Amino acid sequence: MKIIEPIKMGWLKPFTDEYTITLLRKVYMLRIQLYFYSLIYTFSAVLYIPIFLYRTIIQDKRLANLFQRFSPPTVVTVPASNNPILWIHAVSVGEVKAVEPLIRKLAPNSHKIFISTTTHTGQNFAQTMFSEQATIFYFPMDWQWLCRLYLERIKPSAVLLMETEIWPGFISAAFSLGIPTLLINGRISDCSFRRYRRTRFFFTPLLKQISHFCMQTPQDKERILELGVSPDRVNQMGNLKYDYQLNESEEKTAMVQQLRRILKPTVDDLLLICGSTREGEEKMLFQIFQDLTEEFPSLRMLLAPRHPHRIEGISRLLKNYQFNHTLRSQLVSEEISLPQIVLLDSIGELAYLYQLADVVFVGGSLVPTGGHNIIEAAYFAKPILFGPYMGNFREISSTFLESYASLQVQSETELTPKIRDLLQDSRTRRWLGRNARKVVRDNQGAVERTAQIVQQYI
Repeated sequence: MKIIEPIKMGWLKPFTDEYTITLLRKVYMLRIQLYFYSLIYTFSAVLYIPIFLYRTIIQDKRLANLFQRFSPPTVVTVPASNNPILWIHAVSVGEVKAVEPLIRKLAPNSHKIFISTTTHTGQNFAQTMFSEQATIFYFPMDWQWLCRLYLERIKPSAVLLMETEIWPGFISAAFSLGIPTLLINGRISDCSFRRYRRTRFFFTPLLKQISHFCMQTPQDKERILELGVSPDRVNQMGNLKYDYQLNESEEKTAMVQQLRRILKPTVDDLLLICGSTREGEEKMLFQIFQDLTEEFPSLRMLLAPRHPHRIEGISRLLKNYQFNHTLRSQLVSEEISLPQIVLLDSIGELAYLYQLADVVFVGGSLVPTGGHNIIEAAYFAKPILFGPYMGNFREISSTFLESYASLQVQSETELTPKIRDLLQDSRTRRWLGRNARKVVRDNQGAVERTAQIVQQYI
């Protein structure tokens, strides 16, 4: 009788209308789904431990990364301020570079900025770029309780997630604490879109917990709308990568000049830079270089693998060739014999060294890994080539190709004659380079547009 009486008296009437019941059902359904997600995530993490231990201890000796993803950053108490506290998450080097101009834009009016990364290279690069302006730390493992611990420690006014960083545990933790979460420079690849559509029963309610979506392209905007996000929370902003600006310093200028004297000691010397290469590409590129040096004896190569921990394996691969080669870290003196190939084993220098190139090949595109960013080379008006696999940069690569600002090859066999043609024709190199630089200038402005959206939430 006591249980039925409140219903008869109408006390629960506000909670028994159809809309509210449907809403509560969705809330509890999402909670159940998040519970099962946490179980699957935990199970996957346990299964991944042997692989992680192998990669960190045997390959690149970085066991500390895992433990740092359970340790919230130290928050130093500072005088109170009305300015916002921002948490910006960028997975790796590419995302840190892309968000750099936005951070520079937001920093003067921010009380404090926290920057998280997932990868070791991204962490090192963020430390190099922002150690004086921000607190740098590793993004937590995606358990809701752990993410809440981080959020309660930092107390951000808003969280900015770069590109496709949709972590259910973290997003739900921020939502439960009333912290706005914005997806900036958002993109949805073909693979991700198919996955989200198959599991939209889970992702659609989750996406509704994100406050705003700043998407790169019209296609990205349409895809996020198709997943059930309301149009008033979605904008197409352009790509932050086009607002790329290189920060000059006396140290970097001296470094570039030193390597110019080593790699291009005379005006007739030619330099091929192969940036962000992935496993499987180096062997092809060394064979191409060997073929080209027969015709261009003054040609040199600077090769920068996407993951520096692979340098040892690449060095062993070079022993199969008769090249005079060395590591960038070993170029401590200009008196050494001039190397034909230099392997870049440093972080944060490739973007500066592109200005020395006569021809640039951007890696991750001859093997199916999705390609890499070509804007850094375009910034210096360099002729750019890439392979057929540019799925992660489809919009950018298409824009460059349509503007005659780059060249795409479909295979290793096509790459050799394309590079040969460019090395022989300085006028074509300059023409492609000017077009590339124009594409970058014509597509800038995403930083300003994104900053205006962020200001609405902080």
